[in-house]
Amino acid sequence: MPSRRALVPAALALLALPVLLASPPATAQEAAWRQLRLRAQGAHVALRPGAVVAAERLSTLPAGRRVVRDANLYRDQRRTIHPGQSGLLVHRLPAQVGADGLLRRLAAYKKRLRAARPAEVASGTIPVHYLRRGGVTYRYMRQLRLVATAYNASYAQNGPWGPTAALGGVPLVRGMAAVDPSVIPLGTRLYVEGYGPALAADTGSAIVGDRIDLFMDKGPQATSAFGIRTLNVYILGPQSVS
Repeated sequence: MPSRRALVPAALALLALPVLLASPPATAQEAAWRQLRLRAQGAHVALRPGAVVAAERLSTLPAGRRVVRDANLYRDQRRTIHPGQSGLLVHRLPAQVGADGLLRRLAAYKKRLRAARPAEVASGTIPVHYLRRGGVTYRYMRQLRLVATAYNASYAQNGPWGPTAALGGVPLVRGMAAVDPSVIPLGTRLYVEGYGPALAADTGSAIVGDRIDLFMDKGPQATSAFGIRTLNVYILGPQSVS
């Protein structure tokens, strides 16, 4: 029974062992030559009878990938949730010095040092539609046909509340629109044909159903000249402008 002192720590693994242990020694002369070669390569280990030496080889385990659906992204969009991490596996090739001084292979084994974690990628589910206007490409979810009117910052059109948006109470500026929140939720990004990019930021007592009221930074005459029109309104999604 070999003593514990005879065991060589794993930290003294001999890098030459995978080659030397490819086949058992055929003769005592060959075994002696192998031991000399081990020592010549810098493994200054006292190979006493019963001593165990081990060579180690590391290999990686592929991380893989897991795809989850994301209703906030378009079908052509991907978002990395976690980059993933490859696993780590150690292969040990031990050998023991016999009483005759020959190296005898022990059973090789492997141990997982780190588990692999798959990368998580979100894949969009929103149908992709494209609209190109003014050199800009917009991605949109759906298209509506709405009756459009216009209003400005005058007291006659805003009453005692003044020209402030229902969404956050911020001052109204061009590019904001009043909508029926049951049709278009406040905060929705829009593209209105003939008007441009817009944000559903306001409401109005007369804006019910398939209606939209577009804010103009113009006087009463220019605003009223907009009249009543039926326009294409595109509902844009997150990160919709590219």
